[in-house]
Amino acid sequence: MQLPNHSSSDSSATDSIKADAGRHGEPGASPGPARSWSAQVRRGVDLQSLYALVYLVVANLIAGVLNLPSVATTLGIARQPGLADLLGDLVMLVFLFGTRGQDLLGRGSNPVQYKARTNPGPAVLIGAILLIMLASSIETGFTWVVNQGSQALGLVYHSTTSQIAAGQHGFLSPLDTAILVPVVEEFLLRGVVMGRLRPYGRTFAIVTSSFIFACLHGDITQSLFTFLLGLVLGFIAMKYSIIWSMALHIFNNLVLADAMMWLTQKVPARTGMMINQGMVLLGLVGGLVVLWLIRGQLADRLRANRSRPGTYKGWISLGLAVLVVLAVVNAAQRFSLA
Repeated sequence: MQLPNHSSSDSSATDSIKADAGRHGEPGASPGPARSWSAQVRRGVDLQSLYALVYLVVANLIAGVLNLPSVATTLGIARQPGLADLLGDLVMLVFLFGTRGQDLLGRGSNPVQYKARTNPGPAVLIGAILLIMLASSIETGFTWVVNQGSQALGLVYHSTTSQIAAGQHGFLSPLDTAILVPVVEEFLLRGVVMGRLRPYGRTFAIVTSSFIFACLHGDITQSLFTFLLGLVLGFIAMKYSIIWSMALHIFNNLVLADAMMWLTQKVPARTGMMINQGMVLLGLVGGLVVLWLIRGQLADRLRANRSRPGTYKGWISLGLAVLVVLAVVNAAQRFSLA
């Protein structure tokens, strides 16, 4: 995958505002004191972290209500596996547009980018898929380490991935997890959160939104994967458009996750194990090759988009700290005594 060179065509109206920290010392950048700048960034991180927290709370409340036996019976969804989750995610889509409609409709000061000046070619898309597979391979290895460590401590680790696999029944569950969930998550993370953090620097926005993405999953192994996935999707959304990051997210959930899960369950166990091992090997080799090929361009891009001094002090944020604490608590609950 070849990363396009950074040029003036890579900028948008949002990036030219005085608060833009994408490149220290660029023309038009505000040269205010580092402490004042850090406080501005901290406030921005606080606001987006708290918004993600509100989203998480509302999503859990909606899911809890829809799964109440009385509510499920009244709505006629009790005997339809996955329908409650599907309805819940549709409600959250309405929530996003109801609270951040200006952003998501491409208006306001932080509009979501739907139309790109250039589209990613096949090499970029294939490279992105291989990097996503690399992230999945890293998650697989980390899951093995966590399982081994849990067993040594007399614990059992219940991963989100295994729970999703156990709950995939009918066609509504895959429809939700493979199509609707990626759309909602992209609107939230690469649309609202990353868009509103972009004035503090492109790289900062990608990394911070990816970290928030990881915190929302509350699973030590899946959070690692979603952080790495967020980096890839964040670059694609930032450089091209959110449509392409949605497409890749859907491809990951639909093909690399659900379809592969279905395939390995339909074939003999030994064959399924070989398929999984082959995917892990392909992800490791292919992803590392991509990283080697783009190492120079990646370094140039990181230098071109470095943030002002003091920007990363914005991570010392109360809102982000609350998200981290909740993620740790949720992760801890996935361990039980053997």
